[in-house]
Amino acid sequence: MAEETPLADLRVVERGSGLAASYAGFLLAALGAEVVKVEPPGAARTVPGAAVMERGKRSATLDLARAADAACWEALVAGADAVLSDESMPRVPAVEGLVCCRVSAWGGASDLPSDEALVAAATGVHAMQWSWSRRPVWLVTPVVAYMTGMLAALGVAAAVFARRRGAPGQEVRVSGLRAAFALNSGTYVTGPETRGSLSQFGDPRGQMPTYSLFRTADGWLFVGALTPTFLVKLMTVLERVDLLADPRLQGSPLAFGVPEIKDFVRRELDPILATRTTAEWLGVLGEADIPCGPVRTREQALADPAARALALVVPLEDPGLGPTWQPGAPALFSDTPAPRPRPAGLPGADTAVVRAAAPAWRRPSHAPGGPAPRACLEGIRVLDLASFIAGPFCPMLLADLGAEVLKIEAADGDPFRMAAFGFVGWNRGKRSMVLDLKRAEGREVFLDLARRADVVVDNFRAGVMERLGLGWETLHDVNPRLVHTSITGWGSSGPLATRPGFDPIFQACSGLMQAQGGADDPVFHMIAYTDYSAGALGALATVAALGARERTGRGQRVDVSLFRTSYVMQAAEMILAPACPSPPAGGRDFLGPLACRRLYACADGWVCVAASAEAHAAALGRLAGVPLALDDPAEGAAAAAVTRALGALSRAEALARLAGAGVPAAPCLDFQELFTAPLLRAAGCVAEPSHPALGPLRMSGAFIDFEATPAVLRRSAPLLGADGPAALGELGYPAERIAALIDAGVVGRPA
Repeated sequence: MAEETPLADLRVVERGSGLAASYAGFLLAALGAEVVKVEPPGAARTVPGAAVMERGKRSATLDLARAADAACWEALVAGADAVLSDESMPRVPAVEGLVCCRVSAWGGASDLPSDEALVAAATGVHAMQWSWSRRPVWLVTPVVAYMTGMLAALGVAAAVFARRRGAPGQEVRVSGLRAAFALNSGTYVTGPETRGSLSQFGDPRGQMPTYSLFRTADGWLFVGALTPTFLVKLMTVLERVDLLADPRLQGSPLAFGVPEIKDFVRRELDPILATRTTAEWLGVLGEADIPCGPVRTREQALADPAARALALVVPLEDPGLGPTWQPGAPALFSDTPAPRPRPAGLPGADTAVVRAAAPAWRRPSHAPGGPAPRACLEGIRVLDLASFIAGPFCPMLLADLGAEVLKIEAADGDPFRMAAFGFVGWNRGKRSMVLDLKRAEGREVFLDLARRADVVVDNFRAGVMERLGLGWETLHDVNPRLVHTSITGWGSSGPLATRPGFDPIFQACSGLMQAQGGADDPVFHMIAYTDYSAGALGALATVAALGARERTGRGQRVDVSLFRTSYVMQAAEMILAPACPSPPAGGRDFLGPLACRRLYACADGWVCVAASAEAHAAALGRLAGVPLALDDPAEGAAAAAVTRALGALSRAEALARLAGAGVPAAPCLDFQELFTAPLLRAAGCVAEPSHPALGPLRMSGAFIDFEATPAVLRRSAPLLGADGPAALGELGYPAERIAALIDAGVVGRPA
């Protein structure tokens, strides 16, 4: 009997050469899908970390110019649930019932090469990154490609789930442009009353002074005192409670980002944090329940005993590299566990097996019980107990896929409601109910909601749901078909489970910050990369669990943690082996690794040059009047000549000359340009909803294109408690009971 995994009956054919498509296949294989990677004869695996990216897949070398191999290819496609491809592959022939996911950098909106750096420039990722010198920064970790892969895997899983409920096969399209907007969904929001974005006042140590990097006696430490409670605890431990009386520090630490307050607090705290080692501070702050984490290299992260004990890092014998340590599964499942990771095979290692098996591939037939869904998750009900970013982003993605999401909040609401535009970017498409879960009547209401729900999502610390009387066993008892997805900081088990955790703690302890800083100070990424990745992986795992429920009839608990995600979200760079070279590192306000792959200032803005061939380098050199090779350094004489040449031109003039010379380049767009750039609007990156309080907005559009079951952007983010009475009415509560619950303060009045 086949192993029962979340995606046990999913067959995927992958044919692509880029990181995004390979990563999507990696994620699907990690959740139990049978993934066959078709590679051309003599193909070199150019994706970094191929020993991780190709893990768990079968590799078949097929020459489609040969009749036998072409027939094998056609049999694979005809029997597959999905084909996963990128721009390197011709269009797949139409096959009834097939889900064809095409991954691209530009979504057909540009003829520029598929290059992470160019996409990051054109979507504001470079320009929005905090720097000391207030200039764009080249990111060394390909965060856009990784998010593109996460969205592609989610798109495949969702489209196959929809097909099993009666939807036709269809084309699914995911682009790097939209993935970059997904990574900034809470930042890329603007409207008539905009008072600034999360990018304001930021620097590479952090945006807020108590949510920041600090130098210790022997290294660096991230301290995450983001809420008033954590601020009081921090000042108490540091013996500076007197600072809490300062008029500048009244209110939430989220408001302390203006330069004057930030400089004041750091002057007071920097000398204190410098008196002890990182390990000593981790002990002191951890004992006081203050979020914190050490800045480590990736090598140190992969050797972390806690990560290994939780199987976040697992040992694998690679056929080429020998003994390795690699990231574990992206999520944990209580009923259909993810399979044990299998090492990547050599290219073509499974060709004979695939050729023999392909003619027998048959896609299982499904008899839907009703009309075809108009959206992938139409009819799926989700209860959202999450706050901040990672938790809400998961059910927001489910809402985009068509689920009906009800956000359950305490009387004072999600703490990030104060980041008004950011809140909209993390909570669109939902309804809101205020419900007091600390009271028996509130718990009774929640359990009534859970009885008819399909999914519950929370991001409480481990044990909180149990203390509320709403733990997994209780939820399972009232609804055995329920999927309960928990997105925690440190996981739901183990000695770290009850510790508080925020995104940058995991940026720090996973090596992400140190990789960007290189030999210089570590860099706090403006993109909350761990949060967004955990939310996206949580959505993927939830859809996988819903698919498993279609087979088994059973719900299950799904565990996603930021700690686990911090390894999976940079999987190609996360491999520890004696013969494995270290991935590229950055530096202080890093402009790029080479003269030909670098950010350059123009007279009125910045451009990203991303040459990848000697012909590009020679052409760039001619523009600058100097000989230039592809491997010339980023800070050498040739780069200085290019700097002078482009610095004398406007950005438009520079881009025109570079294009005329055949040198790949893109503008580094800033925040205001993102919403009007013709390229981004043509690619569907921008939506223009209206919010009941904030008015007309410009924000991220749908992140995934579905041909037959399109994404649903049905509403903006809800006002606090706006939908509570209506949701109770849908449960069948009579009007008098609803009024009594509101009068008693169990259910909040609509704002």
